[in-house]
Amino acid sequence: MPEEVYQQTSELDRLYQRRGIGQYRRWFRDAVDYWRKWQDEAREDYDFVEGRQWTKAELLRFRETMRPAITINRIRPLLNVLGGWQRLNRFDVEFCPRSEDDAQLCQVRKGVTKYILDRCDYNTHESAAFMDGAIGGLGWFFVGYEIDEESGDGEAYVRREDPFSIYVDPEAHKADFSDAKYIFRAKWTDKDELKSVYPEHANEIDAQFAIYDTAERQNAARRDELLWYKRELQKVRLVECWYKTRETKTLFTLATGEDVAAEEVTPEMFLQGLIVAPKIITLPAVKVCVFFDNVVLEDMDSPYQHGEFPLVPLTCHYFGIGGDEIPAGFVRDLKDPQREINKRRIQQLDILNKIGNGGGWVEDDAMTEKQFAEFERRGAIPGHFQRVRPMALSQQKILERPIGQYPAGVAQAEAQATADLTAISGINEALMGVDIPSGSSGRAIELKTKQAITHLAVMFDNLRAAKKKIANLLWGRRGHAGVVPQFYTADKVYRVEGVNGQQFIRVNQQVVEQDPIAGVVVHTLNDLSHGEFDIVIADVEASTTQRQAQMWGLVDAVSRLGVPGDLVFDIILDLSDIPQKEEIKQRWQQRQESQAKAAQDEMQLKLQLEEIKNQDSRQIINFRDAPPPLQLAMMAKAGYIDPQVVERVLQSWLQATFPQEVSEVQAEAQAQAEAQAQMQAEMPPELQAQMQSPDGQSPADLDQMLALAQMLEGQKQTQPQAPPRTQAATESLIRGMTPAM
Repeated sequence: MPEEVYQQTSELDRLYQRRGIGQYRRWFRDAVDYWRKWQDEAREDYDFVEGRQWTKAELLRFRETMRPAITINRIRPLLNVLGGWQRLNRFDVEFCPRSEDDAQLCQVRKGVTKYILDRCDYNTHESAAFMDGAIGGLGWFFVGYEIDEESGDGEAYVRREDPFSIYVDPEAHKADFSDAKYIFRAKWTDKDELKSVYPEHANEIDAQFAIYDTAERQNAARRDELLWYKRELQKVRLVECWYKTRETKTLFTLATGEDVAAEEVTPEMFLQGLIVAPKIITLPAVKVCVFFDNVVLEDMDSPYQHGEFPLVPLTCHYFGIGGDEIPAGFVRDLKDPQREINKRRIQQLDILNKIGNGGGWVEDDAMTEKQFAEFERRGAIPGHFQRVRPMALSQQKILERPIGQYPAGVAQAEAQATADLTAISGINEALMGVDIPSGSSGRAIELKTKQAITHLAVMFDNLRAAKKKIANLLWGRRGHAGVVPQFYTADKVYRVEGVNGQQFIRVNQQVVEQDPIAGVVVHTLNDLSHGEFDIVIADVEASTTQRQAQMWGLVDAVSRLGVPGDLVFDIILDLSDIPQKEEIKQRWQQRQESQAKAAQDEMQLKLQLEEIKNQDSRQIINFRDAPPPLQLAMMAKAGYIDPQVVERVLQSWLQATFPQEVSEVQAEAQAQAEAQAQMQAEMPPELQAQMQSPDGQSPADLDQMLALAQMLEGQKQTQPQAPPRTQAATESLIRGMTPAM
């Protein structure tokens, strides 16, 4: 830059510095200069994908030599395969609780996240940013919140940003630009749009546009104007500068050891002696300045409380080592093989055109001038007959040059260039699903597919990291609320499209409860501002990982070795990437428990039926072997004969067959009845009324008599010489203490 131009630029910088904008202008100019190299390379990368693969100079040279500018675009199909693979293998955001109390909120956060991403059509923006990274090496997302002016309600969003409108701090050396001091987002806009958004700066905007339209500028000014103004479009570059700074903050330490901000301290805390001491700390903060040229439109704290830049990068090949390194995509290394393919194809056509008509030699007197002119014009047309002078052919005044052979090396060179495209990109025929030999085994195809996926793993891993960063900006971290906790504070119901259809989630619901000690207590159900979580990006694997290899090993063991499937089914699910696998496991366990209970109930029923069958057999045997009075008693008990008639018969039979035993039983029963009557007479009247039977007599029981008769009959058959039974034993038999028949 000439000395006078440098001095003039420095004067402008000092002037703008006094206005408070000089630093932002200098940052922006440095960032634009640094990223110009990447933008030039990236624009050429996009041109190659779109089929614009010849420079203007090359097209002019082809036109002069009358050769066609043939373009055989082999790059776009490779990028289409890569983009399709990304669309078929998306990642979900999962939330893992850090305590049991947060387990329910995990599902709530997952549902709200899905709602936000569905509303802003995140999948479309993700695919576009992924292609930006795959083509040019760098894609961008913006995570923000906007209010609908019609409804007055707001929604969080995630959008893809134009990578050519983002300029990062040149001193950032980390691959994810997390150490950047500032990031610019710029766009070209016209005066009317600016004034509609910033009506309070309408006069400054008009004055600056008047300077652009009327003032004559020197070299330095013209260079600076190109940075800010497009004269042919009447548009100015509006710049949004997100930058980091540090702020001092006063905290007060409580007696409990907790630190609270100054705005949270109340006079009661001082009166109660809870404040121990103040503490001043320095914290990082994010601010934003919106300006164009030398007009500052806004300079304020970041509207988001998460304390991070709202811009999330997605890189492909970038190590962040600084210097001359710039991000690169898959196309960067494919351009040279693509150029070779195009040039080889043009060379092939040129050779074919030349050897198709070998030319020859013609003597001057072999044709007239008119005949020769016609020969030059139409001689190469198939089926054309050319007139010549007499004897010209017989005297060999016209000789044809022999047609040359097409060089095989040209075709081989193009085939090699095509193979280089596959080798460099890593997208082989197995991933594309073409040119697979019919005899290839499934294992061989799987290994070739795994080779391609391994080659592309870096890009997909960067996409996973970018999506995790997006989730962190949406939900924040401890002490720094994300977009959702900051703005989603109202009691609201969200409809989420889930696997099982539409689901409704209600958040921030205020519930009033009456506590006997604390009085009225207000609880918030599904409070989006509470809870500690770990954000995990659920991975749907595209290749057979070690975990999946173990899963398929178990599946083979079940199918080939006869291992019971229900024995390892839950382990197979844990090793798989099937969505909703926890729900599947729960349903499977419930089914296993129900089947086990059904089997147990069936076994119990069989045992009961067997017992009933055995009892019926014993009853049949006892019935046949019993004396006729006992058979009558059994039939009366079963309801076939009048029990009163059978009772009299049974009493008579007992008196005749067992007179001594019956007399003893009756005597004992009479003594017991007298003792019971005497005891009852000594009791209070209330207890006497409760203990007396309804008819005032001891009820006769056919079952007791039958049991006594069966017992006596059994003793008579098995122990004819048995000693006399004691009074207590006989009484227990009469009272029905014998086992049931």
